[in-house]
Amino acid sequence: MARINPLKSLDVLRPAFIMALILLLSACATSRPQHDALQNSHPHVTAYLVNNQSTDFARFAPFFIAEQTDQSFNRIGTPRAYLDQHGKASINIDANKPTVYVDRQTFTTANGRYTNLIYRIHFQETPFSLFPFHITAGNNNGLLTVITLNASNRPVLLTIIHTCGCFLAMVPTNYLPTSAYPDGWATDSQSIYGMTLPGLLALPEVSNADSRIAIFLKNETHRVMDIQILTQAEITQHFHNETLAIAPVDELMRLPVGDSTTPFFETEGSRKGYVKGSHKPLERLLISWWALDWRVGEDKAYGNKNETGTVFYTSLKPWHRQASDMWPFAEFLSFWGWGL
Repeated sequence: MARINPLKSLDVLRPAFIMALILLLSACATSRPQHDALQNSHPHVTAYLVNNQSTDFARFAPFFIAEQTDQSFNRIGTPRAYLDQHGKASINIDANKPTVYVDRQTFTTANGRYTNLIYRIHFQETPFSLFPFHITAGNNNGLLTVITLNASNRPVLLTIIHTCGCFLAMVPTNYLPTSAYPDGWATDSQSIYGMTLPGLLALPEVSNADSRIAIFLKNETHRVMDIQILTQAEITQHFHNETLAIAPVDELMRLPVGDSTTPFFETEGSRKGYVKGSHKPLERLLISWWALDWRVGEDKAYGNKNETGTVFYTSLKPWHRQASDMWPFAEFLSFWGWGL
């Protein structure tokens, strides 16, 4: 029997790895958008905002500003269930009914007790495209925004990540002591896979409820392309506005269908914890084999892995899969170098 030369085997894989890397970089290479243009009145730029100020969820809810919302896949929607031709419950996103799903999480570190306000939004799809190349093409994708409050109920940290666990961005506010920053943190800006985001958010007094974090979302990929502090008056003046309904995240576990309900996530089998219909064929083809995860890029539930069935990991390195899990938030912060 002929012996297999492992070096030659690596030579066979090397071109595929290089091609995957080139495509991944091309998908992420994006210049900084011209937000002055976005802030002019434009019928296809929509600001989604929560108007009710009666709860902390509403009070701290970000403004989500999406471009080219004449295309349904750029609109924040509401997950809904329907019966397919085989009588099986399937999922899509109603782009005419924007909803943000909220959850609350508390955690404690050596420095204090904190509260996470968690906001989850979903879109119909990231459409398939070769030019530009959308490696994240697939259905029912979403975005998580986590606002961490200190014991004085002041926002100290903003964490944004797609519901597949990718494109993690973390931005401190002026209420977080600089001693809690990771080593070498640059407060002017940071680069997140081709997007330039701020390194610090300067918030006004929390009592000024009119000022909010504004998150700008890119056409098609729904990548976060900028974060600013804007007032509701500025939002009203410069953008088409739509009201964003608030619902508890538990509602995703009981979407009406027929005479019953069905969960947004798979609850058994190899896809337990993953959003129904959220397959990512290009990420599977180009990333899964070196990330050692067949379901890489597929959107998932955010919660305790023992309950959801899947780890919400934030590092593609297989040896960091458990350590980078975002749900045990204190450990997650420590993993990424934050000293809250």
